[in-house]
Formats: sequence, C-alpha cells, structure tokens
Amino acid sequence: MLRVRALVSFSAQARSSFPRHAATRAPYLPRYTALSHGTVKLRRNYSETSSRPKTCPSCSAPLPTALPVCPNCTYIAPIPESMTYHEMLGAPYGPNPFAVDVQQLKNQFRAVQAVVHPDRWVSRPPEQQAIAAAMSSRINEALHRLSNPLRRAEYILAREGFAGEESDKLDDMELLMEVMEARESLANAQSPEEVAEIRAENDVKIKESIQEIEKLVADKDWPGLRTAAIRLKYLQGIESAAAAWPASAHDH
Repeated sequence: MLRVRALVSFSAQARSSFPRHAATRAPYLPRYTALSHGTVKLRRNYSETSSRPKTCPSCSAPLPTALPVCPNCTYIAPIPESMTYHEMLGAPYGPNPFAVDVQQLKNQFRAVQAVVHPDRWVSRPPEQQAIAAAMSSRINEALHRLSNPLRRAEYILAREGFAGEESDKLDDMELLMEVMEARESLANAQSPEEVAEIRAENDVKIKESIQEIEKLVADKDWPGLRTAAIRLKYLQGIESAAAAWPASAHDH
C-alpha cells in the first residue's frame, strides 16, 4: 500500500516538473492554425529559410554566419522570429531535427559568438548594442536547447505545436515501478560501486529512449514523441539523483 501511495506521489511530482505549455521558452511560432481538438499545428513557410540573404544587405560582403550581422561594415539586424535554433547554429531543421552533431553545434556557437558577442559592439550605437545582446542571448539559448536530448525533443515538440502540458503523465506502470525501484536502490546504496551499477543500467535505458525519440521524430509521430520525452525525463531524473549521491539519498 505504501509503495502504491509513493508511486502516485512520485508520478504527480514528475508531471509537475514537466514544462508547461505556457512556460516553455520556445521561439516565435509563425503561421499556425488551431485544430478542432485544440492542438496548435504549425504551417511553416520554408521559403523564408531558404531565401535568407547570404550577403550583407549593406555592403554585399559574404555573411560569415546565418545571422543578419556583418563584421565587415558592422551591419546588424534582429534575428528573424521564424529562424529555428538549428539554423542559428548552422544546422538544418529537416529532415530530422533531432539528429544533430552536438560538437559541430558547439563549434558553430563559438564562431557565431565571435561575431555577435556584446563586447564586440561596445563602441557602436546603443540600438546596435541592444540587438547584439539579444542575439547573443538567443544563441546561448539555442545551444542550451539543442545540446541536450530532452531539451531538444521538447523544443521540437514546441515547434511542431505539441508542447508538453502539466497534465502530461506516463501511463507505463512497469516503467514507473522501475523508476521507483531505482530511486529506492539509490536511497539504500552503501557504496559508490552500487551507485555505479544503478547508473550503468539506467544509462542503457536512456540510450534506448534517445534512439526511440530519433525514430519518432523521423516519422513525425508527435504524440509518440511527447510520451517518449516524458519517459526520458524520468530516466534523466534517476541519472541526476545518482550523480548527486549520497546527498540525494538523504533527500529521498
């Protein structure tokens, strides 16, 4: 009976930790229409992305990044609201926005920040400084979202109009029991070796979940992706607790 109550309590806590639709810091979602069941579905104009200028509108010099900023003549303009985080970091959104090269994203991040970092614009007019600061902040957020599998999946869901809700829950009772047992094992662990074993078993499940998510994104199965993202969140919660052991054991 105690196990059932604990399971219900843990499930409720996990649901409350999943990002709310209203609180999700997703980028501007252009051109959308509400479906009859209330889900927001995007209607993206891909020609906007493909037609972005490759040269500076002011001096015609080649732009070093996908962003509207030119170090040659100090031209700078706000990031188009429809630009994806992928495009900001030089990666395509399609055909599978989940399949990214994280190291390549980090390399491009450094290249972009070398151009847009506010320190490079301190001698420019205030309006240009403000644009550069906002642009640098967006690039930081882009890398933050795309470099982590769970945050990347949540971002894709938001882009596609299927952002997570507070009421989302995982109905896989078998997995919930496994999560509860892993938490209990961490709470009772007496050595780093025991914790390492728990982490190793959980890591296998995380990798399987990530592989599943990549396939769901490729298939554009957004409802399935929402479920898989919740599952990954549970598993990453175990990893976080294990990494914080033994402190997490006292908070159990």
